[in-house]
Amino acid sequence: MDLRLGAQVTEIVGESGKAAGVRLADGARIDADAVVVGIGAAPNTRLAAESGLHVENGDVADASLRTSDPDIYAAGDVANAHHPMLGKHIRVEHWANALYQPETAPRSMLGERAVYDRVPYFFTDQYDLGMEYAGYAEPGHYDDVVVRGDLAGREFIAFWLAEGRVLAGMNVNVWDVTDTIQHLVRSGDRIDRSRLADPDVPLDQLTAG
Repeated sequence: MDLRLGAQVTEIVGESGKAAGVRLADGARIDADAVVVGIGAAPNTRLAAESGLHVENGDVADASLRTSDPDIYAAGDVANAHHPMLGKHIRVEHWANALYQPETAPRSMLGERAVYDRVPYFFTDQYDLGMEYAGYAEPGHYDDVVVRGDLAGREFIAFWLAEGRVLAGMNVNVWDVTDTIQHLVRSGDRIDRSRLADPDVPLDQLTAG
């Protein structure tokens, strides 16, 4: 795999009616048998918009998954729901929301005090790397990244922090730590940086409770 950061594609080069590669802004050509273009995804909010619901980066909902119409609820990766822990609306494009949010919406419909406050989560497998990410760290909203483990050996956990508090953690080829990482995120405790980076200090001993 050849990963080129900051490169700009200016042209998909075609031969005999088929893609044969791409040309970059610096003039370089990369030959290829096939070209896959990933341009992102947009939530399908057409039905919600036509129904008069508040739509902004998805179907806007409160923490109970109730939309701007109190009789309509949103769940899954189309829901831009208010997250109580984060204090803001977020939309997570992962099937975990579609799996767990339907536990909250029906309870809310039945009049229970139900909110969806699970720590945001996703996982991905890339070649020989398995990664799990828990938490929410926006660009520009964290001030430190701490790595625990063997970065060169590609077995590590990366933590994003703001003022000493863990906003998110991603474990790479390290397993059975997601629940503990979520506890670190949810605790809001200030964590000693050196202890967080030390693999000999158990993760579950970093918080006060």
